[in-house]
Amino acid sequence: MTKFVAEFTTNHMGNLNILLRMVEQAARAGASLIKMQKKDVDTFYSKEKLDAPYASPYGKTYRDYRSIFEFDKEDFQRFDRKCRQEGIGWFSTVQDIPSLHFMLEFGLDHYKVASSNARNRPLLQECARSIPKDATIVISVAGSTLAQVDEALAIFPDHKIWLLHCVAQYPCPPENLRLGNIAQLRRTFLSERVRIGYSGHEEGIPASLAAISIGAELVERHFCLSRHSFVHHIECSLEPDEFRALVDAAKSPEEIAAAAEQLPDAAFAQKLGMTETEKTFLVAQTYGKRFIQGGTAFPDGEPAAVERAA
Repeated sequence: MTKFVAEFTTNHMGNLNILLRMVEQAARAGASLIKMQKKDVDTFYSKEKLDAPYASPYGKTYRDYRSIFEFDKEDFQRFDRKCRQEGIGWFSTVQDIPSLHFMLEFGLDHYKVASSNARNRPLLQECARSIPKDATIVISVAGSTLAQVDEALAIFPDHKIWLLHCVAQYPCPPENLRLGNIAQLRRTFLSERVRIGYSGHEEGIPASLAAISIGAELVERHFCLSRHSFVHHIECSLEPDEFRALVDAAKSPEEIAAAAEQLPDAAFAQKLGMTETEKTFLVAQTYGKRFIQGGTAFPDGEPAAVERAA
């Protein structure tokens, strides 16, 4: 049975009351797990990045904007209690080593490594050393080649792993989805220890259902109470009723097949590695639709192979 992860990202807007309400709604929408994020803002970003102008309700710089989204230990303890009350598990992306050690205090069953850190060897090594061997490591692999994915897996010989196909474009148009990568990851890495899933940044639910048709056993989607929000990447988030529709549709082979047919053939292209568009996020750490550069070409200029879902 497919697992569904409600990725809260920054859609809580740094407001604990909204966060707790999101827990209630995600549980009712059928999410298997909730995913949070933790980042040490002052060390993760450069001073230049933090001092850069960024208009938001919280101030005029990127530091003003980004700092508001981080919860402290007491907030996470309240969040943890709420999840237990609602009967839903949670885990978190750890964006840096201080955040990893912060999250280890909660004894989580899963820990997430984002695509931007999937090639960050020091962080991966610290995760392998510090995270208990009975916990599962979830790794999104947007921007990674097969060789780089293999190198990351080699750092975790003793952990169970979820590898998630992902495209670091927000929102990702259908023609750039590269869903064929799911089949490639399954052929190359699937085992009793390594499972394959999908972290989607598209609008709507057809692509996530198509990912299931190719073999994704876990689907992670951004979750929000409402898309009427100023936070970055809100365009690719699902509201509660939409998330519920995804979970329900995934139970029907007919609906899964019909969703796949809605997508263009280009959506099923297969090519791993980093496009020029993805560099905007993965390398430059630029957020928000108004900053995303146009173009989807790979640096080597090679065409992507198309592999239609069976």
